[in-house]
Amino acid sequence: MSDADVTKKPARAKRVVCGLCVAAVWLAAIFLLPPWALTALLTVAAGICLYELCAMLKKAGYALPFRTLAALTVVWFGMVYVICEGMFANLDIGPLLLALFVLMPLWPMAVFFRVLLGKRIERPMEVAALSVTAFLYIPVMLSALLPIALFRDNPGDSCAPGIFLAFALVLVTKLADTGGYFVGTAIGRHKMCPRLSPGKSWEGTIGGYLFALVGAGCVVAAARVWPEATCLDFVRELTCSVPRILWAALTVVAIVTVGILGDLLESLFKRQCGVKDSSALFPAMGGFFDTFDSIVFVPVTFLAMLGLGCAAMKVWA
Repeated sequence: MSDADVTKKPARAKRVVCGLCVAAVWLAAIFLLPPWALTALLTVAAGICLYELCAMLKKAGYALPFRTLAALTVVWFGMVYVICEGMFANLDIGPLLLALFVLMPLWPMAVFFRVLLGKRIERPMEVAALSVTAFLYIPVMLSALLPIALFRDNPGDSCAPGIFLAFALVLVTKLADTGGYFVGTAIGRHKMCPRLSPGKSWEGTIGGYLFALVGAGCVVAAARVWPEATCLDFVRELTCSVPRILWAALTVVAIVTVGILGDLLESLFKRQCGVKDSSALFPAMGGFFDTFDSIVFVPVTFLAMLGLGCAAMKVWA
């Protein structure tokens, strides 16, 4: 056994223990907290990821206005929460949707001019562009998880079905990460993208896809027998026909793919900023952003695949 293998074992053990602890905390939060508290927790998580991204960019010489971005994050999540609650309660949310539509292009402009008018900010054009990108990249993308988590088929239903689905998305994504890590460290030989992430291999990527597909199959089986998931017809009926099975598998592949791309995108930021991890919050895992990087684009991708799948099923019917 080489010295590298000896040093890898404690790192793997720390990663597993830390990962299980983080998963247990989030599992309890997802299923036990009321919708408003879960929204607040997700807002805080987005804020921490945003803070770590700003901290990384500051080391590269880009001082982003974190307080402004954090305030916009709180307002953005609040508006998305109110719209989702109103939509699932069959309320008139037209004015709120109009306000969100109007404010969507105005908020990046506000961030842009906030930076450009700052007297102490060096390289204002680059900082302004990075500030707008950071806001769209983390808070806006992660907020797409709210309409999934708050989903209710009927106004009187509890939020359990949507919570189950949101948990399933995160579970499948992190299973792909876990499978990629363990398969890659065990048999990984061919590097996937050594310039951005030297540890990623094609063998680990294939292992991640396999782990995710098996996990998705377990999720579908659980949805069919879990009493509180009875209104998730889309999930429960995934095994009713071959086209549904193929589309479900394609959705899992799409989710895992954007998860990998999200991980590589954060690796690009870290490479450009000259840091190994976004922070040292979790032993052997890195920072908060390091644990969320693969989830950032998953909610939007799932909603897009869900919409395309429903439209295709209507055409095929």
